Amino acid sequence: MYRLNNRSIILASSSFARKTLLENAKIDFLVKPSRIDEEPIKISAMVEKTAVQDIAILLAEIKGAQISQQFPDDFIISSDQLLEFNGHFFSKPESLEQAKTQLTALQGSTHTLHTSVMVFLDSQRIWHHLSSPKITLRPLTNIEIDEYIKDVGDSVLKTPGCYQIENQGCHIISKYTGSFFDILGLPVLPLLEFLRLHGLRVQNEK
Repeated sequence: MYRLNNRSIILASSSFARKTLLENAKIDFLVKPSRIDEEPIKISAMVEKTAVQDIAILLAEIKGAQISQQFPDDFIISSDQLLEFNGHFFSKPESLEQAKTQLTALQGSTHTLHTSVMVFLDSQRIWHHLSSPKITLRPLTNIEIDEYIKDVGDSVLKTPGCYQIENQGCHIISKYTGSFFDILGLPVLPLLEFLRLHGLRVQNEK
């Protein structure tokens, strides 16, 4: 198990994908999800014509700062991911009908997943990283979209792109650029590099 000396690592997210990525990396961490209403923040930022990647950074910062205030002595990992398409962001769909609308818009085109990750200590952001992988969906007919949604069910509601690339989502994706980890929602490689600089290492149970 990989640990830090004398400090805990806390993930400020309830995301199953982010939790699984850290677990697979054998990181010893706790989960303390932040509780913020993201939609008003997103809408306000878009009204102010804030760039989509800057909104992803802002949301990660708000989440991390909130949890760091509660656990100032620990390393807090916060993250956010927004899908940008034609200058607009997509949120997770709230219904299967909305998922179909979003998939119909995205099919045959390329979109960007702005993925921000930060580390907080003592209520201060001490590191952050932004990646923006690009994903291209293959052209899909209405029948193919309907069959895909029927097959994966409510899973389409878990991501703004309505796919999980590690599962059946690979059937509707034709190509991507960037890191696979970043598409899943957490830039694991630069995060681990930063944590190693602060003492992350294998520590066996005593």
